[in-house]
Order: sequence, then structure tokens, then C-alpha cells
Amino acid sequence: MGKGKFTASDSNMKNDVEKASASNIEEDKASASDIDEDTNKASASDIDEDTNKASASDIDEDTNKASASNMKMAWDLDEGYYEIDNKEWELRNIWLDLEGLKELPPQKDRADECCIYRVPNSLRDRNPEAYTPQLISIGPFHHNDERLETMETLKRRYQGEFLKRNDMDEKNFMDFLRRIQKKEESIRLCYSGSFRIHTERFVKMIVLDAVFIIEFLKDSYDDDFPQNLDTRMISCIGEDLMLLENQLPFSVIDCIYSEFYHPRQDDISFLDLATRHFGKYHLAQRPESTPPTEVWHFTDLLMNFMLKGALERENRSKPIKLKYSAVTLRKAGVKFQATEDKCLFNVHFENGVLKIPLLEVDDSLERFVRNVMAWEQCYKPGEAYISNYFKFMDYLIDRSEDVALLAEEEIIKNWLGDDAAVSKLMNNLSQRCEKTSYYSDICQALNAYYENPWNRRKATLKLVYFSNLWRGTGTVAAAFLLILTLIQTITSLKASL
Repeated sequence: MGKGKFTASDSNMKNDVEKASASNIEEDKASASDIDEDTNKASASDIDEDTNKASASDIDEDTNKASASNMKMAWDLDEGYYEIDNKEWELRNIWLDLEGLKELPPQKDRADECCIYRVPNSLRDRNPEAYTPQLISIGPFHHNDERLETMETLKRRYQGEFLKRNDMDEKNFMDFLRRIQKKEESIRLCYSGSFRIHTERFVKMIVLDAVFIIEFLKDSYDDDFPQNLDTRMISCIGEDLMLLENQLPFSVIDCIYSEFYHPRQDDISFLDLATRHFGKYHLAQRPESTPPTEVWHFTDLLMNFMLKGALERENRSKPIKLKYSAVTLRKAGVKFQATEDKCLFNVHFENGVLKIPLLEVDDSLERFVRNVMAWEQCYKPGEAYISNYFKFMDYLIDRSEDVALLAEEEIIKNWLGDDAAVSKLMNNLSQRCEKTSYYSDICQALNAYYENPWNRRKATLKLVYFSNLWRGTGTVAAAFLLILTLIQTITSLKASL
């Protein structure tokens, strides 16, 4: 329907339409009981004059009824109020919503700033607890988790000790909070996704968590600090601080530490303090020299420790799967040898010998590895050294017998005490990871070695007849006896001739 101009105000127009509708309803009732069709026509001429003016201005009786249910009023600067169909109304609302998007400020590029991620569901589904803090929450992702509320008391106690030690009054502390608040936007950009925490709570959370981390690390290793925690508590908190979703940007903590905890030249840096704590984990291969210069957070620090000393390998675009497990490869004559290399990822295969550094498997391995792998796959999915290594170990280990073989060769130290448990762990760790590409050359060489018939026959002969000293001695003796018998037979034949 085209636009119809109204000179009356919106409220007057609505009153007129209501009067017209009420009048028409009464008229219909009368016509139904007393008047025939011709009388109905006559009654239309007797309607109240004011009502006639309102109804006759644009629409007849049927149109009035339609407009009450199917029409809405819209406003135009030039036209004033006009009627609009319901479908047109919906389309107009869409236009208004989309037009408003022009007023939004441009979104900043988060690619270079985001460094703390929520673990993708494809990884989390395998073991949600491995990525979830069990004792203490750090940062926004698990903030206000009711399970972790008891540790908030410890955070506040550490905060009180921080204020007392630095002799901070209200003015000094407010200046400190303002400096953190100025960094709020850049800190928020470090986290993937969004979270509804307003400025006041966000700044308070950052300060409480950062001060707690510094106090905790110093409490753990500084003899001059009051010991507020027992060994078990330190271990549990330390594990939670490794989790990818439970992080603060390293630069924020370092900034607070440098201002309030590092006033003397002989004090160590925060990076060294963190290295003292996290370098103790056996997989981390604590660096003996200079720690990494650029660190995003503690999970990143641990990954740097693990990769220290890793040999450069070709990252093949077409990954190759290792088809055979450790026990199967041994049947083809492959030997396994543990190396003294401190970096887990420096695996070699040459002259039929597979050389692998020692891997210690304990209760903390799964959480440690899963979170470092999650960080690696979120931040640098094309450089997944750690994921590739555990995928390679998954290929080698199919059953508990494979674990037993590698433990016998001192390639695996099993602190779990159950070979089947280690096998299950290795098979689960690398699920949802792509086939190995950094170890494709080794996988290809091992596949070819096994598929060489001569290698399998030679290995079978050795396993059957020379697997140990007694069997080897018996085999040699039997062969010697066979040769003597053959010589005697030949000699007897010659004598008879």
C-alpha cells in the first residue's frame, strides 16, 4: 500500500482510528439483528460526523480492520507518520540494524596480540580435566569458578604482604592501579574470544593474580620469604600454572616484578625466577645457560625449554605414517638404543639402529604435554614439533609389549608401573593430531627396512637360533656336529668305493 499522509499527531490519529473501529463494531451488531443490507447502507450515512471524518480520510470499513492487524506506523522526516505493511516493517528493521553497524569502530587485528587461547573442543574432549585448573584460577577464563574460591583467600593474603612490604599507601596504590588500567585493552587482546568482566573487576583480577604468582614463586625458592605453603600445595599450584587457559601475559607480571620486586642489582630477573620453578620439570630440560628472551606466558616458557637443542628437520608437506610398532620392527632386525641427548625430539635411524632419548612417564606427564601441544597447535600449527614427536611415539607403541621393549632398552622410564597404562596414554595423547611430518624421513626409512625380505629372514634366523648365549652355543654346536657328520659320511663313501 502506498504512503498515506496524516496531518494529525500520532496520538490523535490512534484515538480517531479507535473511535472508528468501536463505531463500526456497534453498527455491525445492529445491522445483524434488525437491518437488512439496504438498511446497512443507510446506517453508514447516519454515523457520527467526527467518526465519519476519521474513517473517511483514507480508508473504508474493511481497510480499517485490515490496518488494525496488518499495518504499523512509521516515521519519515519529510512525510511524517505513514502506514507500512508488516513485512515491510520487518525489512525496515533489518535495514536500521545493519545501517547502525556503520557507526561501530573498526575491529583491531588480534592476530599479532592474541597469545592465550581457550583449548579447542577437538582437543579438550579427550580429557577436559587436563586443561582445567584443579586448585587455583589465573586470568579470566576460569575466573569465579566456585570450585576454586578457597584459593582466593590465599591471593588476598599475598596481596596484603605485597602492600606491607612495599609500604604502599592509598595514593601509591591508586597510581599503581591506574597504570594497570591503562594496559587493560592490550591485556584483553591477549586472550582469545570474549568474556564479560567490567573494568573494575578485570583490573582487580589482573593485580591479584600477578602479585600471587610473583609471591608464590619467591615463596617457593627464596629462603628470605615466609614459607606459607607446604610441598604438596606448591606442586599442585605449579601444575595449574602450566595450563594454557590459566595464564596471564608474561610481560604484565614482569612489569610489576621489575617495579616492586627488583630494586637491587643483585636480584634475579622474573624470567630467571620463573626458570628456577618451571625448569625443574623433567620434560622441560631446564636450560643451563641463558633462558629464552621472548616469552608469552608460562606454557610458552615450558615449550621453549622442551625445544632447546632440537635439531632442525624438514617439515614435509606430505606426512608419512610409520606402519609398524616397536615389537614388529624388532622382528625385522631393527635395534633400539637410548641416547644421552637431553632434547626428546632428536630421534635418529641409521644402519638399522633407532636412537631415541630417554622419556620419563609419570602422573604429571599428560597435563604437561597436552597443554604444551594445545599451545603449539593454536599458536604455530605449522611447526608442531612436540605434537609430531608424540605422534611418532604413538606409532611405535601399540600395545603393552611395545612399552616393555622400550623400557628394556631404557628408552622409556615407566614411573606409572603399568605398561598397559603407558600404552594407553601414548595412544590417547596424539589423537586429533595430524600424521607426523617432521619424522617422515625416519618413518619412510623404517617402513622400507621392515619391508626388505632379507632383513626379516636374517632377523628371524638370529631370533630363533641366536637370541641368547645358550641358544647360540647350541646352534653352533649343532652346526659343528652336522658338519662332522657330513665329513664322516663323505669319508665312509670314499672308503667303500
